[in-house]
Order: sequence, then structure tokens, then C-alpha cells
Amino acid sequence: MEIYYFSGTGNSLAVARDMAESLDAGLIPVTSMLNQEHIHSEAADIGFVFPIYDFKPPGVVEAFIQKLENVDTKYLFAVCTYGIAPAGSLKHLDEVIRSCGGYLSGGFAVGMPHSGVGGGALTQAERESMLENWKGRCEAMCEYISARKEGAIESGNLLLGFFHPRILRMMPSAFNLLLRMVLKGADSLALTASEACNGCGICASICPMKNIELVDDRPVWSDNCAGCFACLHWCPKEAISLGGLDMNIKPYHHPDVKISDMMRRNFT
Repeated sequence: MEIYYFSGTGNSLAVARDMAESLDAGLIPVTSMLNQEHIHSEAADIGFVFPIYDFKPPGVVEAFIQKLENVDTKYLFAVCTYGIAPAGSLKHLDEVIRSCGGYLSGGFAVGMPHSGVGGGALTQAERESMLENWKGRCEAMCEYISARKEGAIESGNLLLGFFHPRILRMMPSAFNLLLRMVLKGADSLALTASEACNGCGICASICPMKNIELVDDRPVWSDNCAGCFACLHWCPKEAISLGGLDMNIKPYHHPDVKISDMMRRNFT
């Protein structure tokens, strides 16, 4: 069995790592395989673990699946981590897999601390509660997968998700984001580093897409960003932001994931 993961804050890495340990599965970062034209795996059972962006799987995960050979012969499962609502992200992934000849036998959604716009509105107690809830779900999910069951693909009501009290506290930041986009365009929200940047290079080293390089000890972003915000959340000086604006994005990473864990995936 193999589990392929994509992660920016370490939430999905922590989930994938726990599952790999329980299922005795190999753990492989998606981005380590994307330079291959075709991806071959001898594993009969394959899982995908990833966060959702804009209520769908990251493009890099879809690109990986489209390169994966013989999906019609595999038992496939997926886990998405989400901060607001999973919506139909897993059903969307199933459609991608079906277009490649296979299908998703199990899809699970795991709530994790929101790390995007407005994420700073979460209390520490709320973050800890989400992390604790995962421990209770891991065993049941792994039992389902070990038994090679089929049919469970979880989803979530997007509208109800937005009306959750903790999500409502994020709305002012989301409104400011939309207002900035309308008034000045999406380019005004490009990732940038403030004068607090000390040129340490962690952002370039941790970027799963290798989308950042240092020029005169300053980070410069290219056009291959996956939107994971790893650079923002792992910057030791908290110098990175969206267009220099305060969107209440509190730097966060999973407490059980180290920066060395995140960097290691880039050299797998």
C-alpha cells in the first residue's frame, strides 16, 4: 500500500503519516513524482491525502492522478483536510479518477485548523479540539480501508459550513479580500515579503513547487504557485503576506510536524 500526500501547513502530512503507520503503507509526497511523464506503482492499494483549496483538490493532486497508470486495477481511497467545509471536493476527485478509468472506493473529510484568510480568528482551544478529533477518526477510517470496503464518499454542506460560529468570525477578512480584488485586482494579493525578511531562504526550501528563489537575499515568486501558503506559515519572521495586507492569516503549522519534515519531502 502507498499513500501519496500534498501539504502546506503539515495538516495533511500529519494525517497521511498517522494513516501510513496504522496501515503499514509507504508514504510519498505527490510533488516528488510530478516530473515523471507517467507514474507507475506496484501497489494494489493507493491513497491520496491533501488539503482542499477553493473547495476542490489542489491542481497538483489532480495532475498526479492523471499521470498514474492502471488506476482501473487499484483500490483507491482519499482523505481531504478542510478548514471551512469539504463541500463536494471528494466527489470531484472521484470524477477525475473515473475520467482516468478507475473510481474512488472511499473518501473521507477531516476538519483541521483553517490556515487561510481569517484563520487567525480561531482560538487555540478550537485548534486543539480539531486536532484531537482526528485521533478518534483515524482508527475507523483505517479499518474501512484495511477491509477494502467501498461506497463511502463524504461531503459537506457548504452553506451550513459558512454559518458555523467560528467561520462567521472569519467573514470580515474574507470581505476585505474580495473588496481588494474588486478594487485593485487579484495581482494586488500576490505573495510578498516585508522588511522583516532576513533572507534565511526557508520559504524557498519549503515550497513544494520550487516556485521561490532568493534574489539579493529576497524571495521572488514565479508563476507555479499551488496556493498552499507554506512559505507564509513557516517563515520564522512572519514576513510574508498577501500583498502586504493583514488578512488575519495567523502563521500556523501542525504541532506534530517539523520544518525538517516539510523540507524532506522536496528531496524524496
